[in-house]
This record gives sequence, structure tokens and C-alpha cells, in this order.
Amino acid sequence: MTESKIAARAARLQKDVLVWNACETTSLTYADDIWVAKLRRSGVAACIHTVGLDQSAKQAMAEMARWRRLYEANGMMLGRAPGDAAAARAEGKIAMYMGWQDILPLEGDLDLLDAFYDLGLRVLQPTYQYRTLAADGCGERVQSGLSRFGIKLVERCNQLGIMLDVSHVGDASSMEIAECSRSPIMATHVGARALVDTVRNKPDDLIRAIAARGGAIGIAGKSGFLRRNGLETGSTLDDYVDHVKHVCDMVGVDHVAIGTDVSDDRRYNHAFLEDFHRRFPEVAIIGDSLNIAMMHPVGLQNPSELANITDALVRRGFNDGDVAKIIGDNVQRVLNAALRPQ
Repeated sequence: MTESKIAARAARLQKDVLVWNACETTSLTYADDIWVAKLRRSGVAACIHTVGLDQSAKQAMAEMARWRRLYEANGMMLGRAPGDAAAARAEGKIAMYMGWQDILPLEGDLDLLDAFYDLGLRVLQPTYQYRTLAADGCGERVQSGLSRFGIKLVERCNQLGIMLDVSHVGDASSMEIAECSRSPIMATHVGARALVDTVRNKPDDLIRAIAARGGAIGIAGKSGFLRRNGLETGSTLDDYVDHVKHVCDMVGVDHVAIGTDVSDDRRYNHAFLEDFHRRFPEVAIIGDSLNIAMMHPVGLQNPSELANITDALVRRGFNDGDVAKIIGDNVQRVLNAALRPQ
């Protein structure tokens, strides 16, 4: 296939498919016209957007309220129901589905989950790296399963229509979430541990368990996840597709998705990365050298470059139907099952 035919086919798919990014992590600091323009250039129709992590309940409520205003003011739509992604695209907007990567904002009170659901929370991760009341994170020294609180959390998320994400959750806790959740779950931004052995990648048995219950694995755009010694050598979109192919070969193309975990590139300054590396040294997103250039694959350095993944999939020989599933349809299918219609 010639270069022009590859480019034309990738562009057509990017235009025709309801493209999802299962993990967008830009913070309020960079929520401006520049960021919005990058999202629009990417061709994305909908994102699962991280809006909560290590905050109090009050702080989380305030930030979610600010995000809602920012979405409305910048040609975006708050995603509440599965059909909102298609509705947003029909109006020329981008649907943003709010997600948390920790449960600290609940402050141990499951009743608060209802209030956050009403504010727009639709995706929840029970822990970020370390132990919470619910589960163990993948960075804990000793790994155990869900606590009694964690089981109740899963049940309440299922009842409300909040999809569970296990990206930073430990293996044992992730397996129990996959087994006890009545709705399909995702690991929205990870890689395959069989290819690169880091705690942030998922082992094959867990990938199988998530897929067996209808869920999906979102592949993250982090060099340290995608290639051995990636933080020293960098990575490419071909490395990215290797992880996509591994999941496809093992559980089928219906269970792999795109979850870049790539924030607006202005976020990755030296001070931010130094603090992150100090707090979470086991997370393979930056090495001791703090070499920002090595963090993400060439061609996926900021949100505007999302369409390059589609091009890379076409070049590797994926057919149109499979590309459509990977870049959007699979996330939509999982959310159709996990969220409630409004």
C-alpha cells in the first residue's frame, strides 16, 4: 500500500469512527484554548477524563464543578450516558466523561458516591498505586484482594452505573474486581506485562479475566510501559502497536482500546516530574534522568497526535473493522454495558 493510500485510509477511519481516548489526564492548570485545540486536531469524539485523585471531598466537588463549566464554555459536553458521545459529535462537540483515579474524595463514605455521580462521575479507580480502604494498588509491597469496603464499593458502582477502572490497582485486587463486578471493567491505561515487566502493566491472566467478562484493555502511551529500557531509549508507535497486537492475539480484537494517558505536554515540566518520581518511583513514566523527551512514543507527544495511532494500526495490517474497534468501538461497547441510560 502506498503512503498516500495509507494516509487516506487512516484519515477516513479517524473521521468515520467515534474515536475514544479512554484516558485523558490534562489538569485544570492547562484547561485552556490551547488544550482544546489539540483535542480537536486529534479527531477524538470522546474521552474518559481524569478529574479526581488525591483530593478531599470538598476539593473534588469544587474541581468537578469547574470542569463542568469549562466543558460548556469550550465546545465540549459532559458525558453522562453511553449515547452522549455520539450526541456530542453530532453537535460538533467532544464528550468528556469524568473519572477518578483514586477514592480519597469519598473520605470513607459510600453515600458520597451518589452525590459525585450526580455531578458527573462515571469512571472510578479504587486506588492509585498504594493501599486504600478498598484495595491494594500495584505499587504496594504486599498485594492482597478487596476489603469488605471494596466489595461494597464495587456493588455500589454497579448499581449507580459507574465503570470500574483497574489501571493502578494491584493484581489480586484487580482480579477480584473483574470477578465480582456485574458490569464489564477496563484497565484504561496500561500495557502488557508479558512484553515489559513493570507493575503498571497487566499480566496475561488478568487480561484474560477482564476480557472474559466483556471488558477491555486500554494501551497507554508511556515509553516505560511499551519498551524495555524505554525510559532510556524512548519508544515508537510500533512499540505501542506491539502491545495492542499482544492483547488481540490473546483475547481478541474486541478487548483492546486506546487510553493514551498523555496530558497536555505543558504539564510535563521538570518540577512536576521530579515530584512525581519522588512520590511514585515504581511507576515507569520517567527515569532518574528526568528526560522528558523519552516519556512518550515518537508521534504521541501531546493530545493532538492521537490520530497517529490509527495510522500505525493501518501500517501494521489491521483491517478497517478491527481498527474501528480499537480506536473507539470497544470503549463504547463497555460503557454501553457499564453506564446507565439517562
